Amino acid sequence: MSSLFPSPATTVTTQERQRAEGLLKDAYAQGRIDEVELDERMTLVLGSEQRTDLMRACSGVVPVQAMIPPIPRPAVTRGTGLASLAHFSALFTWIIGPWLAYQVAAPGSYARREAAKAFNFQVVASVLAVVTGVVASLLTESVGVVMVIGWLGWFLLTVFGGVRAAGGSDWRNPVTRVINWQVLDPQR
Repeated sequence: MSSLFPSPATTVTTQERQRAEGLLKDAYAQGRIDEVELDERMTLVLGSEQRTDLMRACSGVVPVQAMIPPIPRPAVTRGTGLASLAHFSALFTWIIGPWLAYQVAAPGSYARREAAKAFNFQVVASVLAVVTGVVASLLTESVGVVMVIGWLGWFLLTVFGGVRAAGGSDWRNPVTRVINWQVLDPQR
């Protein structure tokens, strides 16, 4: 179980040790510590096993805030509203909503890429629905069951795509991974 601010008694990672080394080297370069103190503190850093040891090695020289690793942020923060709308709109408008979102989004933007993915999934899902319906009607009497399962899969994948787009994720639908048919180019 991890948290944004782990306990000081937690085991030191290699990245944390390297970060402390870099901060101490910066303090030496700025003249805040001399060569003897740098050597002593580096020995403590290299021998540290818990964060308390690492903090003790850097105390008085490195601000506590510098010892806390930066909180990771989502890769995408702009365009997530239109991107998720492109996916969700397909629930009510089929390919029209994703197509409109593709048209209004800036070329190369996150929203445009997601709109293209949403559009392409809807096209592939529609073709699969027709093919599945025809095959199921020829081979079995339970066409309704097959179509309900297909509809449920389409619904869940459409909603999941919208949720992932709202979070700024570069998620790719498993159906379009298998059937890589792109009517709209996500890279344009």
